[in-house]
Amino acid sequence: MYDSSLAFLRNVGAAAASLAERCDPYVPGILKSKWTLAAVCALAVALRMAEAIVFPGFEFPDEIYQVLEQAHRLAFGNGIIPWEFDEGVRSYMLPGVLAGIFRAAERVWPGSYLLAARLALSLLSLVPVCCSWGILRRFAGPRAALIGAFLSAVWFELVYFGPKAHSEVVAGHVLLLGAYVAFPYFEGIRPPRLIFGGFLLGLAFCLRIQLAPLMAVLWLAILIVNGWRRVLYTTLGAIVAVALAGFVDYLTLSYPYASIIGYFKVNMIGYGNHFGSFVRQPWHFMIAGFARVWSGALVLFLWFGIEGVRKSKPMLLLVAMAAALILAHSVVTHKEYRYVYPALPLLLIPVAAGIDRVIGRLYPSGAATLAAVLAAIATLSLVVGAGGNFRSHFWRWYGESKAFAMIRSAPDACGVALHLVRWGQTPGYTVLHRNIPIYNGFRDVDFERIRDGANYVVSRIPEKGYTELGKWTVGDDPVYLYRRDGACSDRFLGERLLVAKRALWDRDPE
Repeated sequence: MYDSSLAFLRNVGAAAASLAERCDPYVPGILKSKWTLAAVCALAVALRMAEAIVFPGFEFPDEIYQVLEQAHRLAFGNGIIPWEFDEGVRSYMLPGVLAGIFRAAERVWPGSYLLAARLALSLLSLVPVCCSWGILRRFAGPRAALIGAFLSAVWFELVYFGPKAHSEVVAGHVLLLGAYVAFPYFEGIRPPRLIFGGFLLGLAFCLRIQLAPLMAVLWLAILIVNGWRRVLYTTLGAIVAVALAGFVDYLTLSYPYASIIGYFKVNMIGYGNHFGSFVRQPWHFMIAGFARVWSGALVLFLWFGIEGVRKSKPMLLLVAMAAALILAHSVVTHKEYRYVYPALPLLLIPVAAGIDRVIGRLYPSGAATLAAVLAAIATLSLVVGAGGNFRSHFWRWYGESKAFAMIRSAPDACGVALHLVRWGQTPGYTVLHRNIPIYNGFRDVDFERIRDGANYVVSRIPEKGYTELGKWTVGDDPVYLYRRDGACSDRFLGERLLVAKRALWDRDPE
């Protein structure tokens, strides 16, 4: 039996090799075809939407309460207001755009608003795929372009963060597109394109002001490579975007640029009463994060990255931009690994160029070599992403999201109580999507007091007197969903978490 299995594997290998040899004459055409890029983009969208559907949780409460919850409140009227929007240190630009998507999707297909937003964000996350293709095709060749596009399409961090509504993710995509449009090493760019590129860069800055050091490197490169005229046109476009952001703040907040000024005061210089609640990390947290997340792949990527930037100023510029962002975040005390997301697509482009150079020296070109490289990239992404250093991200707040989705579909639900669950760890009205009260019963004494106001309970522990509907042990902590028979008292409606002006973390009871 062993001999027959071995013979079968030999036959399969021979057939695959024969097929690869027959495909070799068509490889140049495949590498240059736009349909190839379209296929890679389709794969990228499919992976991101699959991730969003299979893992409906969220990376961090900011995604919900700084963006999606405010979009839901603008679109449908229900939503919890955290202190950031109460005090006007967050812009309504991104929530406003998503609110428009929510409303449009709800009219076409009721209940699809969140799925439509994930799809829109996934389509925006095609920017790294297309920009990798465009930059590498010009400066490294068509095979490197396909490798870079495929790497951006399947790399686990880009797949995971792609459909998420974090400001750094959206801003990172807008920034990369703006950098590509006004890339200093592209020749013959006309003023309208430069103005548009500057507009995108200015918009990215308004979405996330921490991108300023990265943009400074890009502006300096444009000045050195192209001269002051291209800088002038690019700056003009950025001014238009900044003016638009100021106008949005004027319409929605207390004064123009209130969100930018307030955000800088609170997050960058520690002004106010909220900075003390932020987690402080050492200066090397961001750099160590790459070693922790990428594990052994970091050694490979360093090798490929060095090969990619050798004798290539465009690749070196991308690395310098990424380094500026990483170093800028390293000097700020409050850090999260997701903050470096805008740097990831910039780094993967030189890595792809290095992969192309290495395989060009070590192996003959052809369909078999290209297929093996793409398969190796997909396998590496799957192995590292499913490893212990990143796997938990996919399950973050999974149970809370599933519980709220079940309550949403329950026709008898008239109130939701949270016991030993912080309301910032739930998806709020973004997923609940019903005008029923949510009560903060984190402490035992508060839960006992308001339990008559809700007939559904999301808890961390087993509850007596309730019917258990669900239990999830994946994610950060165990989550239980309970139901009791009967109606809900309206005595506590004044305490519902709807427009209550309270902080997200530092004022919650321990």
